[in-house]
Amino acid sequence: MDIATQVIRAEPHVEIGTLLQRDATVIVNRWCRVAEREQDSAKRVHYAELRDDLPAFIEAVGRALTQAGEPGAAPKRKAKEHGTQRWDSGWSVTELVRDYQLLRLVILEYLEENLDRPLYYRESLAVGVFVDDAVEASVGRYVNERDQHLQAIEEARLQTIADLSRRKDEFLAILGHELRNPLAPILNSLSVLRKVLKEPHPAVATSLDVMERQSEQLCRLVDDLLDLARISRGEFELRKTCFDVRSAVEQATQMTEELIASRKHRLEVLLPAAPLFLLADSSRVCQIVANLLSNAAKYTEPGGMITLAVRQDRGDVVMKVTDNGIGIAPEMLSKVFELFARVDQPETRALEGLGIGLALVQRLVLQQGGSITAASEGLGRGAEFTVRLPAAPDGATAEDGAAQLVITQVPTNRG
Repeated sequence: MDIATQVIRAEPHVEIGTLLQRDATVIVNRWCRVAEREQDSAKRVHYAELRDDLPAFIEAVGRALTQAGEPGAAPKRKAKEHGTQRWDSGWSVTELVRDYQLLRLVILEYLEENLDRPLYYRESLAVGVFVDDAVEASVGRYVNERDQHLQAIEEARLQTIADLSRRKDEFLAILGHELRNPLAPILNSLSVLRKVLKEPHPAVATSLDVMERQSEQLCRLVDDLLDLARISRGEFELRKTCFDVRSAVEQATQMTEELIASRKHRLEVLLPAAPLFLLADSSRVCQIVANLLSNAAKYTEPGGMITLAVRQDRGDVVMKVTDNGIGIAPEMLSKVFELFARVDQPETRALEGLGIGLALVQRLVLQQGGSITAASEGLGRGAEFTVRLPAAPDGATAEDGAAQLVITQVPTNRG
């Protein structure tokens, strides 16, 4: 606030202040007619609503003008009420400011007409100061009301998302358990049939192989669903031990050997000559590598090339799976780890899977303090997935320490 404004604000203007108090309703009625003519939004609201608290505001300004010294809070309080009313009526900030610009003109015009003398320059300045104060207070209240409204909408949106996510997790857990229940007797029955049918007909043997293979695939899918549900609920268990990562990689390649062979891929595995120890859950590391190999096999045309390379980079164990498959479009790179996300290309639509493998891999990696990234030069240019996990302390061996049971919480998605 500059000195001139302070001086003007402190000056008493009894004559115009008394006139404003006496004729506040008349002035507002005139302002309403001007506003309805000048403001398109004025036509959207009832006349009584348009008037709202402005008579009380003008009366408060009139009282303040009759007093010497710093005015009270009444004019600003009434201006704030006006800001609330304009927000509730759906006006814009521009229209709200225009309210006061028109009101200033109407007040000055009314004073010119009803004083027995010309309106003094400092009286005009005093009216302007109070109107400017009102604009600041009214717009401030309007913006506050707007921000609270937007915040409420955002909180409701986030709550809706959280509720949907919770129901999704509950559905996945229920679905996983309901699917697992019939799988056990199916697999048991297949085992019984193999024992009973010593030398089955070739067609029967083929059918048994298909049922067994597909049941095992379904079991893996159900296990993935259950793991995702446990991680989302913060009920996921890690059993950390110190182990040679090469053993987990060997087990993962055995698990995916049939899939890779069925698609006639060539798999190259590059392992360090010396043991490379991790302090992690060996079964989960195996699951991470197996899922990445399965993903590469599914999204690489038959006869393709897949490479799995393991090395140490300072304090990390780095596992990199590379293929020369269909690749990933640039806009999909940031989405490949989302649940149910799939690379939507014609050649992939017939492939099995729900798009949960990479989502699970990312969560398993994050659970163990690691990171995973996806890279591709584009469609038809192959893909590369790089996992980094903290290496065990220097000098650690597989005999060091007992297994650590860790029940993890839901991790922050580091993308």
